[in-house]
Amino acid sequence: MSELLKDGSKAVFDDKESMNQQQREQRLFGPLPKLLELAKRQSEHYALLLADCNSTDIVDRHSLATLPITRKFHLPMQQKQNPPFGGINNVSLGEMARVFQSPGPLYEGQSHERDFWRMGRAFFAAGFRRGELVHNSMSYHFSPGGFIMDGGARACGCAVFPAGVGNTDAQVEAIEQLKPTGYAGTPSYLVTLLERYQQMFQKSGSITKALVSGEAVTGEMEVLFKRYGVTVTQAYASAELGLIAYQETGSSDLVVAEDIIVEIVDPDGSPVEQGEVGEVVVTSLDDKFPLIRYATGDLSAQVVAKPPSSRTNMRLKGWLGRADSAVKVKGLFIYPHQVQEICRRHNVKGSLLIERDGVKDTITFCCHDSHVAAQDIQVTMQSVTKLKGDVLFVAERQDDRSLIKDLRTN
Repeated sequence: MSELLKDGSKAVFDDKESMNQQQREQRLFGPLPKLLELAKRQSEHYALLLADCNSTDIVDRHSLATLPITRKFHLPMQQKQNPPFGGINNVSLGEMARVFQSPGPLYEGQSHERDFWRMGRAFFAAGFRRGELVHNSMSYHFSPGGFIMDGGARACGCAVFPAGVGNTDAQVEAIEQLKPTGYAGTPSYLVTLLERYQQMFQKSGSITKALVSGEAVTGEMEVLFKRYGVTVTQAYASAELGLIAYQETGSSDLVVAEDIIVEIVDPDGSPVEQGEVGEVVVTSLDDKFPLIRYATGDLSAQVVAKPPSSRTNMRLKGWLGRADSAVKVKGLFIYPHQVQEICRRHNVKGSLLIERDGVKDTITFCCHDSHVAAQDIQVTMQSVTKLKGDVLFVAERQDDRSLIKDLRTN
């Protein structure tokens, strides 16, 4: 049975969260040899990558670290050459529940319906409980953000209003009528909803808690959330891996999710010492879409847990930047090759400028040629990156050839 608090309520989502480290390692690594062998038989990618691997030898973190890494950065090209999943999948396309496209483009499969991305524990840690209504402003279109949050909220026994993105006034009207207590989505859009609700109804709304993802929560945002009486916690997740780590109420660290193996590694793929910054590498135990030593491109560091807490898994300091040259904007990664694609389609030179206007991220394509209309570039930019932005015609600087310039400060 799950550990109980003094009032009789559960302290954790399930018993996995309060296991001792030895129990957890046995549970994670016990099925790993069988999973590796299955992947070698049924996945084109892993059949080649792990050809020299003796699956029965991979029984702990030390032996896992001997396996080669699969990098997220390479997947878009790999999937283009071997569609739709780059040969990583263990099952056919028709055996998936859904297939999604994230910017890159990067295709991801959902192999079953029930909390596939394992977000339930993040909602539970954020204080969500059975019987509540969650206003979900993540997109249900193309990328799986809406479904990720939807599945997690329902795993906690909550009902979900699938608001998606845009139509802010209509969303605010729905909040006034339905009185949801929870919010799921990006933190910047939560600010937008809270401020617009105040403007329309001259009062604070019903939302008192939020689970946010896709963007950093800035100091300015924290002040606004406190002013509106909303407790906000963060989840670190990705479309292909699901939940990686999550924040407990009152803690700044992120607890690593159960059912995955997380390593923090140096550029060569070797684990770094606790406290050192390195790339987050994840091994997922999904038997239909396995990801083995999958390098996310995100930087973080393992930190020592600060008692008291009922959750005993390893902890991360949080997102500390990118190991590659991609940047995250409004919950989506923008890659240099996407900027190159914009330039190629219009036969221009240019770069992408990312700035922050208040709590909102903005993108501007800085074009060094004038033979194309700004509106045409804007259409291409949204098509390639899935984000709207402005176009600015500027002279090219010979001393700055970077494709992406990120001028945001937290």
